[in-house]
Amino acid sequence: MSETSDLTGPIRQALEKAGYFVLRLNSGKVRVRGGFMQLCPPGTADLLLCLPNRLPIWMETKAVKKDHHKEQQAAQGAFRDRVEALGHTCITVRSLDDVLAVL
Repeated sequence: MSETSDLTGPIRQALEKAGYFVLRLNSGKVRVRGGFMQLCPPGTADLLLCLPNRLPIWMETKAVKKDHHKEQQAAQGAFRDRVEALGHTCITVRSLDDVLAVL
């Protein structure tokens, strides 16, 4: 598992156990029979938390502070700007406590 998966999975499981509706969003491309399939666009947040009677919260999970590829940072920044322009919340989380602080 990657560092992000080690964080994303437990956060998703804890939120689902608490009764929240959470979607795991994968971006990039995967090999399929006959070629590749595009998943979510580059920069898409890792998790989408849907709350009753509220706008969703988009969550980018970061397991450790480290330098990421400039293209990835730019795509994630553009994604954040786009959803925040719609009035949504987009947060970067490094732990479940970060998520709980927003809730």
